Parts: sequence; C-alpha cells; structure tokens
Amino acid sequence: MNVEELFTSMVERRASHLHLVPGSPIMMRINNQLHGLDGQLLSPQDTRAFSDAIMNEQLREEFEERLEVDFSFSVPGLSRFRVNIFRQRGSVAAVISTNPPAPPTIEELGMPELIKNLALESSSGLIVVCGPKQSGKSHTLAALVNYILEMRTCQIISLENPIDFLHKNKRGIICQREIGTDTLNYETAFASLRHQSADIVIVTGLESYEVVSQALNLAAGGTLVLATATAASSQVMLEKLIDLYPPHLNQAARSLLAVGLEAIIGQSLLTKASGDGLMPAFELLLGTSHVKSLLRENKLFQIHNLMSTVGREFGMQTQEMALRFLVKKNLVTMEEAVRKAVRPEEFKKIMSLPY
Repeated sequence: MNVEELFTSMVERRASHLHLVPGSPIMMRINNQLHGLDGQLLSPQDTRAFSDAIMNEQLREEFEERLEVDFSFSVPGLSRFRVNIFRQRGSVAAVISTNPPAPPTIEELGMPELIKNLALESSSGLIVVCGPKQSGKSHTLAALVNYILEMRTCQIISLENPIDFLHKNKRGIICQREIGTDTLNYETAFASLRHQSADIVIVTGLESYEVVSQALNLAAGGTLVLATATAASSQVMLEKLIDLYPPHLNQAARSLLAVGLEAIIGQSLLTKASGDGLMPAFELLLGTSHVKSLLRENKLFQIHNLMSTVGREFGMQTQEMALRFLVKKNLVTMEEAVRKAVRPEEFKKIMSLPY
C-alpha cells in the first residue's frame, strides 16, 4: 500500500493507530487490539521510504538531528493524523494515530448531564480531563469544546501539542495554536494570552510545572481553563498537579486549586460487551466547598471517600460507581470492568451490594 491507501484503510477500519516497525507486518490497532494487515514483513527500507514520504524538508532535518519527530497533518475529506517517527535498532519506525474528521459529540460519548452543564455554565476555573494513556481524553475534550462553540458566544484560545481535532467557528470562535508550529513554546503562548481577550483557554498536557503553574494562575484569576493530563484518577490528578510544583510551593499550589478548581473528569475506556467498540466510564470530582477545604488542609487522601458519600448529593461519582453502572446495564463485562478498575478490590465490594 502507498501512504494514501494506508491512511484510507485506517479510517475505513476505524483503527486508532497504525504501527510500522521493521521485521513486522503493518499493524493496526482496532478497539485497542493489534491486527496484522497482511503477512508481509516490513523492511527497514519500507519504513524509511514511508517516513520520507510524509515528512517535509524541515521535519527531515529535525528527525536527523533529534532522531525522532512528532507532528500532525490533515488529509482533506479523510481525517487528521498524528505521526511519531523514531529510531529503533538503527532503523526507522513510525506510529500514526487518527481521529474522526469531526469532533465527537457529548451524546455520542455518553457523557453525564452534569458534565454538559459544566461546559455550558462554567465561567471560570479549571476543568481537567484525565485518564491513563489511550483512554480517549482528547475525544472528550474535543466534545466539550465543540459543545461550547455551539452554545456559547465566546472566544477560545487553544494551546495544543499537537492539534488533534480541527474545530469550526460557530456561535463561539476558536483560535487553535499548535506548539512549535503556530507559537514557539508554551511560555510565549501563555505570555501572549493577556493580549488575546480569551474567555476560555484550552491546554493539552498538564505535564510540567511551567505549564501547570500558568494554567492554575489563569483559572484562579477568573479564566475558564479546560485541560488534559495523564493520571489514573481524579485524586491522583490533584496529587500530580501539586507534586509538579517545587516542594516549598506545594501549599501555594493547594491554595490555587482551592480557589480555581471547577471539576476533574477521570476517564477510562473499556471494550463493549458486544465487542463492537469502546465505551468510556467517567469519574467526576467537583470543586465544592468540601473538596476545597480538604485541599487547603492537605487531606487529599479523604477526597475519594467524600466523592462516594456526601459528594453524590452534588453529582460526583467515583470510577467504581461509573463501572458498576456499565456492568449492571450489560454495556461492559464484569471481567473488563475489573481489568480497568483503579481499585479492583473496592470495585468488587461495590458490585456485591444491592443495586
């Protein structure tokens, strides 16, 4: 297959990733399972030729200098692709991921009504979508952004590395800035925000102190910030945000979160019981006065228990509660839920209770 045929095949088969590794057949990840495209093994010459075909001169120079490169691009009428090309055992390998041509909707993802209300009504604060790798965080964020653009008259500035979904201006307008392409780095992008009159700021990847500190300051200062990050659960996400600060600034981080935290959406992605796709499970932590008191008092270990008790009155739910609902509705199997549970033993106990 040539490059265009490979990308078309990815979209037709609804594959999330394409893996090109010398000594292996072309592999596609479909419903989180790897499938060989045919029995023919790729040679180092094959993977190098593919990589050269999709990189421009600037990217080739960057690859030769850094031995790896990460970028994204769109094929009009087909989809948008994210590409990582790297060296392994002296040869070239590539992993390509793709998203649908249009962002998913909140309804398609089966998101709780409370999350929909957050997107509609929140005017300031921090909303984080977190989860392990390949849990669909970018899809959930895209659905929230798409809904906001449809329903609210606002300006959104996104800082993305790289851009996964292309959004259209609707009632709201959006300026999508890719790090390294539209702006030099996060530092210069954040510095420019003060002149851009943004009502909402999108940040993909709260993974460093520099980015987290800017995002928390914006949220505490009255801007609505939507972000993604890698973390197994809402409580782990809070601990991560604080731990990214230097130790002597941990209290300052907790104070900023106590002011600016709006919600954390923890996401898991499970194979449907029918076997014909994936199903998200949503954990939801809200920045209520109870949660903010625990943050100020450095009692994060109590947050999970609060979510499953008094937090339920406000619409919060733990991952165990979300998984239980999916199992009871026969949307996912018990075995799959246990496999994806952050606290499998606690989940089993909850499943044994009357529904």
